[in-house]
Amino acid sequence: MAIKRVRVDQLKTGMYVHDLNCGWLQHGFLRPKFLIKHAGQIQKMVDQGLNEIYIDTAQGGDVVGAPTQTEIEEGLEQQLKASAATGAALPSAPVSQREESAAAKRILGDASDVVDGLLHDVRLGKQLEPTKARPLVKAMHASVLRNPGALISLSRIKAADTYTFQHSVSICALLVSFTHALGMDAATVEEAGLGGLLHDIGKMKIPNEILNKPGKLTNEEFGIMKSHAALSRDLLRGVAGISEMVIQIAGEHHEKMDGGGYPAGIAGDKISQIGRMTAIVDVYDALTSNRVYHKGMEPTEVLKKLLEWSGTHLDGNLVQQYIRALGIYPVGSLVRLSGGRLAVVVEQGEDLLRPVVRVVFDTGRKLRLQPRDLHLAHASEEILDFEEPANWGLNTMDYL
Repeated sequence: MAIKRVRVDQLKTGMYVHDLNCGWLQHGFLRPKFLIKHAGQIQKMVDQGLNEIYIDTAQGGDVVGAPTQTEIEEGLEQQLKASAATGAALPSAPVSQREESAAAKRILGDASDVVDGLLHDVRLGKQLEPTKARPLVKAMHASVLRNPGALISLSRIKAADTYTFQHSVSICALLVSFTHALGMDAATVEEAGLGGLLHDIGKMKIPNEILNKPGKLTNEEFGIMKSHAALSRDLLRGVAGISEMVIQIAGEHHEKMDGGGYPAGIAGDKISQIGRMTAIVDVYDALTSNRVYHKGMEPTEVLKKLLEWSGTHLDGNLVQQYIRALGIYPVGSLVRLSGGRLAVVVEQGEDLLRPVVRVVFDTGRKLRLQPRDLHLAHASEEILDFEEPANWGLNTMDYL
């Protein structure tokens, strides 16, 4: 008996759902694990756009030949290592993470204030003024050119009550880094960043009791929440000085490669490249963030999910390029070294398997260490795997 991944069209009554495999969105089911008692539950999964889920064959029916969760994990690990073997997509940072962190923290603080103000204006029915945001996008771009890891790692810090606008700031930072890694010119990079800041502007038209609901949304509430992408697109179309790229980012970041997304249900290349890129960073930021209803996953684990969802939800080629831009152990990740020590990733290098790390903990002696930087490209130690910081009583941001 095992946990297996199966297609939704392979499901039958009597099977036990272990994981709906859709961590980036509300799924409309009261519980994430349940016995399938009638066909209506399967139809609901189809209606929700789910493709593949995990079943527990110890508690219900089986699908002969379906891959096990262990086999899936091993395959994703190999894919991640293969992505790393092609080398980093961004050049070495000219400024150290430690030096850039202070500037990045100020930029993120300013950005949160401006985005909060923009969203507040829209909620009050005032005219959106995107010119307020452009200087901040330029500042973010400059920070990424100095050291991309500093801004991106700090943007993971979010408070539950300010998630909506801090998520928009994170998407801006991630899109600036991603578009820069793909070699786009400065004007395009900064236009993409503006789109990231404004991509969820339509959420300000969603009732607060739905937008900030701590529990699962009902089907009706979920439908209202999904309308935010179309609302964002339509609102931005009426604003002077807003480019088509910004509108595409807002309107397409929930579209899926197989056509099962929203609001338009378009598929493949009919989704703009920037729309497909935004879908990737939106999923990444949502899954690495702590929310009221779920604990954020570690970045490396989320990168595996991006690979798993490639082809159905996400553009697989762009996912590979995103991993090369971010690193398979992104800045701020906690990793276990072959010598038994734990370290925080602080810089990416050309070899994505051997970043610069800050050694902070001895697992054998259960002892915090005086932080010391180690360039794994020139060391005998290597990374064995990522670790959950909470399991060791550590906060990686304390070391950045």
